[in-house]
Amino acid sequence: MKKKKFLAALLAGTMVLGIAGCGSSGEQANSDSGEKGGSEAKKIKIGVSIMELTAYPWFQGVVDGCNQWAEENGKEKGVEIKFDFEDSHSDAQTMLTNLDNMQVAGCNGIILFPADASSAIPTMKECVSNDIPVIVGDYVQDPASESDVVWSTFVGHDMKALGRKAGEAAVKYMDTLGKDKPVCLFISRPTSGQASSDRFDGFKETVLKAYPNAKIIEEGDTGAGTRDSAQTLMENVLQREAEIDVVCGHNDAEVVGAYNAAVAQGRDEIKFVGIAGDKDVLGWLKEGNEAWIGEVLQDPVVLGYQATDAMIKVLMDKEELPEKYDLPDPEVITTENIKEYDWENWKWLG
Repeated sequence: MKKKKFLAALLAGTMVLGIAGCGSSGEQANSDSGEKGGSEAKKIKIGVSIMELTAYPWFQGVVDGCNQWAEENGKEKGVEIKFDFEDSHSDAQTMLTNLDNMQVAGCNGIILFPADASSAIPTMKECVSNDIPVIVGDYVQDPASESDVVWSTFVGHDMKALGRKAGEAAVKYMDTLGKDKPVCLFISRPTSGQASSDRFDGFKETVLKAYPNAKIIEEGDTGAGTRDSAQTLMENVLQREAEIDVVCGHNDAEVVGAYNAAVAQGRDEIKFVGIAGDKDVLGWLKEGNEAWIGEVLQDPVVLGYQATDAMIKVLMDKEELPEKYDLPDPEVITTENIKEYDWENWKWLG
């Protein structure tokens, strides 16, 4: 996300400043209770169940995005929002408990960033039957039938587009090598299901379109999905692969782990493309670390912002939303353009 103008322009002419309150350990607040333009703001409570706030600071950006929407849009819209942010800790049962508690607590609507692809569908049906609309974010659901699709819209990044952008960055670098058969490694995350498959497919299709003879190696990190597990995986790959030009992966943990392994073995010919947003990667780009081609930004602030916008349209405007609530196209941060980003003030970076 570039300077703050981006989100302001994103929804110019719609909705405005409000209050985000707190009532549990997961809640955060923004308040502007003194000025309501002479009319009483409508008070609503929105539950936000987030897949993982503890292990992945990336999701803190979702919280920031929700609060930012309230700050920028609630007042003009005449709405006072109380957010109830709850952490599912990547556990489906905890997620379901959060949803039950939000219903009991009187939430007017629920934004769900699911812990898996289908466990929440029965509870979402229950919410909707009780006139509590649900917005699903980030993780595409896998309904067994059309009747399972009860959420108002899906707000999420285009996972394949993230892969394509990474592929474009890789191709731009490989164009400088003069090779007909470059070699790329993509470290996927099988437990992330379709999201990981889409990122890999986008990357692979983009590279092969430019280099039909390229060798694309896919390795799945079935371990913890951390830098350490990715480093171990990469150490094994390096033992058998004498030539690798570019490494990309499902997220920054996978790519940074691979980078650490390559550095340890002196494989300085390998270049890297990250996906998501990582403080170390952006620091290396700022420093001009030649191993890093770029970082494909998956902006969680935009995700939370747009999910809140969608919920207000359902609750306040009674709009029927499209199946997918589009987000802006992903951007590639490079050494050349990193000065355009205020990344050092992004609290969600991990």
